Amino acid sequence: MKIAILTAVFHPELYPRAFRAYELAKEYAIQGHDVEVFLLTRIKGFDYEQLSQELHIKITLLPLYTRELGAQNVFQQTNPLLRWIHWGYRWLLEYLLAGNLFAYSTRIANHLQQEMQQKDMIIALSTPFMNLLGLAKYVHQLPKNTEKKTVYIADSGDPFYYSQQTKRALYFKWVEKWVYRHFDYLSIPTSDAIPAYAPLIPREKIQIIPQAFNMRDVHLAPTPTGNIPTFAYAGVFYQDIRNPEFLLQHLCTLTEDFRFHVYLRHRAPHITSVLDKYQKQLGNKLIIHYSVKRTELLYRLSECHFLINISNTTSTQLPSKLIDYGITKRPVYSFDKQSFKPQVFDAFMHSDYTHAMILDTRPYNIEVVTKQFLDLH
Repeated sequence: MKIAILTAVFHPELYPRAFRAYELAKEYAIQGHDVEVFLLTRIKGFDYEQLSQELHIKITLLPLYTRELGAQNVFQQTNPLLRWIHWGYRWLLEYLLAGNLFAYSTRIANHLQQEMQQKDMIIALSTPFMNLLGLAKYVHQLPKNTEKKTVYIADSGDPFYYSQQTKRALYFKWVEKWVYRHFDYLSIPTSDAIPAYAPLIPREKIQIIPQAFNMRDVHLAPTPTGNIPTFAYAGVFYQDIRNPEFLLQHLCTLTEDFRFHVYLRHRAPHITSVLDKYQKQLGNKLIIHYSVKRTELLYRLSECHFLINISNTTSTQLPSKLIDYGITKRPVYSFDKQSFKPQVFDAFMHSDYTHAMILDTRPYNIEVVTKQFLDLH
């Protein structure tokens, strides 16, 4: 089968969407399919030709972005008034126009018109939503009398208009609805997200296809030993929906020794300042790591006595780190600010995992997930 994957990020970047695109492309190639990845972001100095040869796939660069590995577009204005004005401008631009959504999606559609050959299945990964809009524009421009042979799948990790993190103008509801009309299916990672998409697309077109991971490449540490409780968090912190400050405050009240490892993708100023403040109080009890490769991260997590998940206040997506946690086979305490119970956490510190989260990783096996997509053809 000829399969195309449209994605903004890919290996070697450390984003859940990059992992998903990479694992799908790699597994489909192993299964003998003809795979082409259309990639929007080029990492400076990275050898995509060598990666293509290693994976036995074709990578076609549609470089809307070029950046250093691990770089993030973070505004660094230090003047409080100018920072507020800039934030207001960016908020208004995002609310009214979703940034460069329309211009960039048109560029994507134009690139696809020039580069895309006949495919049996095309999977467009969102976020960003411009991937879906770009492919929808491409499909819309196809000759109407062309015999339809391609299955178009929109793979969405988070809603666009009904996002609980970003407010957008009302007309984006109709933009998103128009986009989904050009796809045969919409795949989402969890059934909890269905209400966010139900007003936009017929229910029969919504498919639940979770995150995918290659369990064959996982190497774990032996069962951890040692008397010092060691635990970890891996993922992203957000100032509003996933802020760790309440947990750090509790850790400062503990008199016993421990090691809390925090694994982050990059340095975000609003979170780095919080972590730096508490690292001064906790000293070597709080250890912060940045940009650790996923295979190494899984091994390091498996060295811990237990893992913690500070959950979203939203339920439209399952954090990919929870699946990583399940792969490590370590006990997991999951909570948010409202549900955090110091007595349960203290029980974990003393090896009582009665309240550990139950995680079944079998549905996330890459072989299972790739078959779910193939079954849609």
